[in-house]
Amino acid sequence: MGKLTLAEGAGSFVFRDEGAAPPPRSMRVFSFRPRSSTRHTRIIMAMHGVDRAAAEFRDLLAPQAERNGQIVLVPEFDPDQFPGVHAYNFGGVRLPPPDNTVLPRDHWNFGVIDRLFHDVGHAIGSSRETFGLFGNSAGAQYVLRYLALNEAASVDLAVAANCGCYMLPNLTMEYPDGMGGIGLNASHLRRYLGRSLVILLGDADNDPDDPHLPRWDEAMAQGPHRLARGLWHFQHATELAKSQGVALGWRLEIAPGAGHVDQLIYDQGANILNR
Repeated sequence: MGKLTLAEGAGSFVFRDEGAAPPPRSMRVFSFRPRSSTRHTRIIMAMHGVDRAAAEFRDLLAPQAERNGQIVLVPEFDPDQFPGVHAYNFGGVRLPPPDNTVLPRDHWNFGVIDRLFHDVGHAIGSSRETFGLFGNSAGAQYVLRYLALNEAASVDLAVAANCGCYMLPNLTMEYPDGMGGIGLNASHLRRYLGRSLVILLGDADNDPDDPHLPRWDEAMAQGPHRLARGLWHFQHATELAKSQGVALGWRLEIAPGAGHVDQLIYDQGANILNR
């Protein structure tokens, strides 16, 4: 990584993650660097959807990133190394059912984001000590779990857009539906509620018959479609923070006319993170 240079425009490179457990692990990262880039340029880490289409996700974020002057990094969680939702957007915290074993924390996949940011920043001479985090759909599920389960000291602002089902901030409900059974306590819950987080929803992401909409019981209990679930979850977090005596760090933003996979969402997400 010491010899890495990010060329202007769209590109990709292979990140050798020496900190993975077990090490090392290599993953492709799709990047975008604007023409106006300097050592102070904002860096956004973007989490792709369940389709694992990292290159396409980078391309969708690139137009507004160029206008805003932002570097975008999209790590590819390929299905061979990260099979299924438990290994990717649920963080590799537990083995999938029926096993459900909780894996050691150093096996969780969240740490790759921090290591990638620091290695790239060092390689390109960036002055940035923090980054913005963005995810849509399954990527949003990853973002929320990353914030809830980790220190996340290098993230200054995160955007979770159009999540299909929300992990509840609940220590008695087992992970991944809640935060229970994986060694978290009330301080982790309060920290999560205090995060700098934007819940971004497209007001046209309201199709109850969407074939990709999660339909397990816990998901359906949150609402008939993604817009309803996002509104419900934000209100639930607001009430929970008040009951816990915590200042909620989250805010809600609506993208007018935006559907589930929509350029309006990507542009608004990039603008929110333009700080």
